[in-house]
Amino acid sequence: MSSDREAGPMGKVKVLVIPGMDPVGDWMADVIKLEQDMACLGLVRDLAQALETVERLAPEVILVDIGSGILQRTEILSRLAAPASGAAVIVVAMLGEVDMVRQAMLHGAQGFLLKPFSEAELLSSIRQAYELVLQRRAEMPKRGIPEQAESIRRAEVIAVFSPKGGVGCTTVAINLAVALRTLTDKSTILLDGDLRFGDIDTALNISSATNVGTLVSQLDEMDNQLLDRSLIPHKSGVRVVVAPPHLDMADAIRPEHLRKLISRLSELEDGYVVIDAWSSLDDCTLSILDKCQHLVVITTPQVTAMRDVHRFLEVLNLLGYGRSSTRLVLNHCYHRSEVNVKDLERALGHPFVQEIDYSPNQVTASLNRGVPLVQEYRDSAAARSIMRLAQYLVESTDARPTLDTEEEPAGKNEKPKRRGLFSQRKTASA
Repeated sequence: MSSDREAGPMGKVKVLVIPGMDPVGDWMADVIKLEQDMACLGLVRDLAQALETVERLAPEVILVDIGSGILQRTEILSRLAAPASGAAVIVVAMLGEVDMVRQAMLHGAQGFLLKPFSEAELLSSIRQAYELVLQRRAEMPKRGIPEQAESIRRAEVIAVFSPKGGVGCTTVAINLAVALRTLTDKSTILLDGDLRFGDIDTALNISSATNVGTLVSQLDEMDNQLLDRSLIPHKSGVRVVVAPPHLDMADAIRPEHLRKLISRLSELEDGYVVIDAWSSLDDCTLSILDKCQHLVVITTPQVTAMRDVHRFLEVLNLLGYGRSSTRLVLNHCYHRSEVNVKDLERALGHPFVQEIDYSPNQVTASLNRGVPLVQEYRDSAAARSIMRLAQYLVESTDARPTLDTEEEPAGKNEKPKRRGLFSQRKTASA
């Protein structure tokens, strides 16, 4: 290994390079040395020395070339990217090595660069990775929860669903997640449950090689720490799991995969898992509804939407699904509706917990710009409505017992008899 110094000067981002066989590693080191806010700690050409070097030099950003053979030593990659290392890992790969990048991300890498890339792209990636390191340091005391306490209370799972498409479920789910994070400062995970046509990545202007498909395929091999590091951080503080990028990947995901993923996500921390569910009542969607403690059902005042929601509520009754967990929300997303809400509640046989006011300009701007409505347009009527919905769910969550009744035993060697929508549907059709 060659090294300029044992530690970078105070106030500078300390960067370590693990190069491949090509000269890109040396070029990256030269670029970093010219930056006033960065310090290059050197190049590690022998993977066997990587862990010892990281422990000695304490870098904050590590650039790892796939050509170094790191994927043949994934235990090293996992330890380099672990929170205990204090560093963020960026993998460097050729354009045709996207599958290898995905593997590296599953083992904890926080970012990637595809060759050829410019100096500006390299420096921007390093600075973004350093921001993640700072964020992780700030959150470390909050996440230092003993395992025993974590097992007592899991995250509350909130599914946002409508049997009618185009009524604003994605907008509500995204902003509800950000609102919950803002109100409680608790861990909040946003999962795109629209496996085929999910838009959460576009609506939040994020991209990642990690998605629902890659997670469920590796879930049995991942511990909770690795799963936690695989989530995509958003600047709002919400962590995101996006939908698969291809339809064939979505088709391979089974209901049992989704149920297991939701369970694992809820085990990570006390907080919230918000799921944007697809409007079709297929087996995957039903598996999402089975795992939620709060089912937020969205409707508009339009006759077709009301009819579909009425039918859906009848299905819930037919299958004996607890309607006490159903939260009906009226979204005035198309125009200002002068409707008698009491008449609508009477027609549906269920009260609305919240109306979302009409704010077309701000909602459209937030979606086009890829920014959350409740942050960028917090004074809009729609944003204030969603904040009130989040406050309602927080209060509902606080009123729930801390013991997870689905997972914890009801008595000695005895499981509770509560059954979900999916399991009851199977029983009814048997």
